[in-house]
Amino acid sequence: MNFNYILESMNKFLINRFNYTVLIIANVNNTVQDEESFIRHSNFSEFFSKAEFASISSAIIELFGYVRVFYSEIEFMQYTLNNVGKLSLENTIVFNFSRDGIHEGKKSLIPAFCDLIGLKYTSSNAFVISLLRNKYVYTQFFKSVGIPVPFTTCSNLLEENDYKYLQGKNIIIKNIFESASIGIGLKNIISVSNYKNLEMQLQLYLDKMETNNILIQEYIEGTECEVFVIRLGKSFYSFDPIMLKINNSPIITSEISNEYDYTFTPLVSQFSQNFCDSIKRTTQKAAQFLNIKNYARFDYRIDENNNYFLIDIAGSPYLTRHSSIEYLFTHCLNLKYSDIFLLIATLTINNYFQDVNCKSDNGNPLEI
Repeated sequence: MNFNYILESMNKFLINRFNYTVLIIANVNNTVQDEESFIRHSNFSEFFSKAEFASISSAIIELFGYVRVFYSEIEFMQYTLNNVGKLSLENTIVFNFSRDGIHEGKKSLIPAFCDLIGLKYTSSNAFVISLLRNKYVYTQFFKSVGIPVPFTTCSNLLEENDYKYLQGKNIIIKNIFESASIGIGLKNIISVSNYKNLEMQLQLYLDKMETNNILIQEYIEGTECEVFVIRLGKSFYSFDPIMLKINNSPIITSEISNEYDYTFTPLVSQFSQNFCDSIKRTTQKAAQFLNIKNYARFDYRIDENNNYFLIDIAGSPYLTRHSSIEYLFTHCLNLKYSDIFLLIATLTINNYFQDVNCKSDNGNPLEI
């Protein structure tokens, strides 16, 4: 699959886009409803700011005209159940940006609900979304199938042999279930000197993060990049890697993430095209292993010897105006910001019919 085919698919969908009803679910700061106080909310740094969501919703409205917006998962589900007889399931698209809740399943509620009702939605299914929340599990899976990942274990699984491997190296401490930058600071990078000292430091982080288990990962010093990957039909396509230029820090800390204190540039500006193509092929392979439904973002670190390692996956990545995906579209592909959402809608409809082998009343395949 080449990029021209992707553009052709987008243009084909564009012609018929007004035939679709569009629903948006997004968690936005200062929109938590009092009647939903029983919910164990996510870290609010994961919620969109009002300005961020204004950009996203404006881009989708530019494409589709009228859209209906829901600011909580409960609100969306109540509306759907009350109107399921009125909604045209065939012509409804759910842009799912929900991220409220805790633990692995925090982003899987809406995909599971949409599958139950029969609605088409933009993110991967509940299983894949939940899997991508557990960094330890998918890292071990990728290790077993030859995808390059850093040495990774959990505090409750740390063994003597692990310590022997890590001795003299740097590790980074992460929350197993949260997004990569939540709870991350420079102090999360620890030099492993002796086992007793490591145990003491880990206990401090267990107390600090108020959890009984944390991720321990070999720290890869070097360059960080992000790769946007999509599935269209039976094929996966990786776009060119985008390098992060982080100001005054070797990693994206919580503070840097919240303040967007980083910029982007094409990875090919510092590495060869062959090297970038290798990362793209690895990303396509990994996305295929996971059975990504529509799109995702894969994050890598590159060491001084030009070895690259997959460190994080975003199953429903940020699509704000300060994201690597926005930079890719507007600076590298010469497309508009709204084309991100045009592509995602195209993927959602095309892949749905591909997956269910859906046919129209006359027996012919449905066209987008």
